Amino acid sequence: MQTSIPRPHILFIDGLPGSGKSTAAEAVGGYLSHSRVFAETAPNHPLLVATPDPMGAAFADIHEIHSADSFAAAALVRLESFLESAGRDVLYVFESHPIQSTVRVLLQLDAPRTAILQFWSDLQDRLALGQPRLIYFQESNPLQAIKEIARMRGPTWESYFIESFQQAPWMQARALSGVEGAHQMVVAYADLIDQLADLWRFPILKLPARPQNYEARTDALTKWVVAPVA
Repeated sequence: MQTSIPRPHILFIDGLPGSGKSTAAEAVGGYLSHSRVFAETAPNHPLLVATPDPMGAAFADIHEIHSADSFAAAALVRLESFLESAGRDVLYVFESHPIQSTVRVLLQLDAPRTAILQFWSDLQDRLALGQPRLIYFQESNPLQAIKEIARMRGPTWESYFIESFQQAPWMQARALSGVEGAHQMVVAYADLIDQLADLWRFPILKLPARPQNYEARTDALTKWVVAPVA
């Protein structure tokens, strides 16, 4: 008689900066006692390739350490290692992963879109060893959204945001700089990740990044998380 081997349960919460990923992850963590939440800046994050700074995982200097190919390979190795050691009675909740902390970095490194799509496929091949789900906060107007979050978070965050990407190979290859260059990169990034969300092979819940009612959005996502996986 064959018995199925339990697979780790993984919930990813992702979208553009300021879409409410960390708040949603905290809500899931508070709702489910058997969950373990990893914020983007967690020092013990098992999936991050590099160490985040206190304000986020922008990885401004990542191009000094990795090429796009070596970063993608390192990210897959980290995922494989995690899947091998992950407990089977825990819901692992990752905010800003696997899109913002990996795909965005590949974009920063100016990886060709074909290479990013291949990475996305390779990543999902490995995730098949677990039971992954994705909550994706989709933004209809990314440029307006990033301007709004900059106003809300203030000049310190906006300076961090711009300076983090100033030396990115993506920006350098297009002779872009400053706030205008950062905005162009956000728009390109948003277009890319919408495509990747459509290519996700596992259960996915798409919700608006800036809903009229944030409490209702939180209720919807927590109900989806506790529902049995089809």
